[in-house]
This record gives sequence, C-alpha cells and structure tokens, in this order.
Amino acid sequence: MTSDFEYRARPGNLALSATAFGVLVLLTAFLWQSVPGLVLLLLIPALCVCFWQIVVTPVYGLHLSPECWHIFEGPRDRSLPARSIAHLRVCDRDGPTRCTIVMTDGTEVKLHHMAVPDPTVLIREATNRGVPVREG
Repeated sequence: MTSDFEYRARPGNLALSATAFGVLVLLTAFLWQSVPGLVLLLLIPALCVCFWQIVVTPVYGLHLSPECWHIFEGPRDRSLPARSIAHLRVCDRDGPTRCTIVMTDGTEVKLHHMAVPDPTVLIREATNRGVPVREG
C-alpha cells in the first residue's frame, strides 16, 4: 500500500472528444479539395471550438499524501497542509454527497461534487491519514 491516494474526474469523455476532433480534421482535409469555402466558413471554426473545449475542460479530483492534500478544481486548485486539517465533514443524505474539509482555524473548504470519490473510499483514505470524519 502506498501512502498517496489520487482520484481525478473530468466532465465529459476525453476519448470521445479527441475522436470527434480527429474525425472533424479528416473531414476538413477531405472537403478542402472540393468545397474550400464551406470548410473556411463552417469546419475551421468548428475545429477551433472543439479543440478549445478539449483544452479548457477542467479536471477535478484529490491527491492525498501524508504531508499535503491537493484539491483539483479546475482553475481553483489548492493545497492544504495535512497538519492543519481538523476533520472532514461528509453529508451523503439528501442527494449528492457534499464534503467539506474543516481546518484547525475554523475555515471550511467545500469540495466540488466531481472532486469527491465514492464516500466510503474518501472516508477510508482520510482515516488512514489520521483525519477524523464527521457526519454533517
């Protein structure tokens, strides 16, 4: 068993997006010989939008190590020192699981719902690292 735990999730499907981009590139190259105006008007902007969505789609998740907890939330990535975490609050009633990391100074760090793995896995990994878990 390693002392690190990592969970990452990405909305959508990267393989499907990359396949759609590849097919769109092939269609653009094929149609360039016969209808360059249509390619310039429709397919080039579609290629740009498809590529942009692949690049800017955020990755959510957690990387838990003995020294630090890294929270991946797209543009708002954070690192929290493990020694300053008071407890983890998990509320899995009333719909999707909501998790909050409570720091020793009282501040609360809410986790995005996509950044949280299965609650039992998160509870096991937190308790393995000495962080108490409370129901909220």
